Amino acid sequence: MKIAFYTLGCKTNQFETQALETLFEQRGHTIVPFDEFANVYIVNTCTVTALSDKKSRNAARRCKKINPQATLIVCGCYSQMEPEQAREMCGADIVVGTGCKGQIVELAEQAQAEASFPGGSAVQEAREFEVLPAGGLRGRTRALLKVQDGCQNFCTYCIIPYARGRCRSIPLTEAVRQAAFLEKEGYQEIVVTGIEVSSYGIDLPDHPSPAALLAAICRAAPHTRIRVGSLEPRTITPEFLEEVGPYPNLCPHFHLSLQSGCPDTLRRMNRKYTPERYAQSVEMLQAAYLGCAVTTDLIVGFPGESREDFEESLAFVEACGLAQVHVFPYSRRKGTPAYSMPNQIPQKEKEERSREAIGRFHTLHQNFLRSKVGQVLPVLFEQEKDGLSSGFSPEYCEVRVNEKELHNQLLSVRITGLSEDGWLTGSILPENP
Repeated sequence: MKIAFYTLGCKTNQFETQALETLFEQRGHTIVPFDEFANVYIVNTCTVTALSDKKSRNAARRCKKINPQATLIVCGCYSQMEPEQAREMCGADIVVGTGCKGQIVELAEQAQAEASFPGGSAVQEAREFEVLPAGGLRGRTRALLKVQDGCQNFCTYCIIPYARGRCRSIPLTEAVRQAAFLEKEGYQEIVVTGIEVSSYGIDLPDHPSPAALLAAICRAAPHTRIRVGSLEPRTITPEFLEEVGPYPNLCPHFHLSLQSGCPDTLRRMNRKYTPERYAQSVEMLQAAYLGCAVTTDLIVGFPGESREDFEESLAFVEACGLAQVHVFPYSRRKGTPAYSMPNQIPQKEKEERSREAIGRFHTLHQNFLRSKVGQVLPVLFEQEKDGLSSGFSPEYCEVRVNEKELHNQLLSVRITGLSEDGWLTGSILPENP
């Protein structure tokens, strides 16, 4: 069979798609681009916002226009929350939720063999971590390693705990096995991902910590860069840094979700830390990893956020000296407590605050990139852009050089400048092989 995928949303979804690609290929099937003729189309959906739902539906509807006789499988967070919509509005033949994705191969084969559709019985609450094969999406130089699923923080703006269920962790021995396998496969970077990586281990018998997980993965793949996904600020402690500190292959790039620098807004969001605790985490990282990149997410226009709250939030972020800030206007999501909160901010005001925040934080990012000029950075090259080879440093700075055919090569580059578009220029050192 010819199988085509369309993936929306987070790195966890990306991991699950590449795992399904691997499983289909192991059964002798062929993966084709999504806009080509296929026997089976699989849309791995996102439901984090109402716009995500709409994008998921639109992607699903495109399939039948290419091949009206194809089997359409809709899976992921949107189909978990709205299985009937996935069937009726998307025209899905098979609906699968956030668990049991390993069943998709057999469901697709059955549907094609019998010219019938087994239905959506795979939409159910996941109670155990589903081990899927680790690897990289087609054409990627970095591999994804999913170590955790689910969330039980219940932030008031977030639907994901309802879509993904409670926290479930991969056994430490399995994470180590997969990391070692990925290094043997030739990947030069592994991205450790999950829905809430900071909750790793809370469901396992011996409760291994996120630090123990990262240390074990670093040891299992000592010649591979290890990049960790988003972490909860309270994860960063002296004990955490002591445990992961000995491993030079852990990338000095830490994404600590903030969402707001205003304490009142954080309380309404049901975040479990204060701005002061967040600042302590940033300071510890910057002291332990000189020149590291600490990045974050910020939501503006949350219900009840006054202009003064907004200004307080921006001033706090600027004081932290972060490397990059991803700004999002608050998006109302049915099914979450924040949807019904009083003092909703008008959409126009949210968009204006978002533009203002992005403008102010642009300087932060430029300053961080400028601090790298003159340094020699190891760059993992991934693709060509505008005639230049593009790759990323351990701090996740994009670097471009005037060379070609460098895909999947890790080379030392002297940084020579900063472009107006936010990437670094450089020259490859002659001592590279």
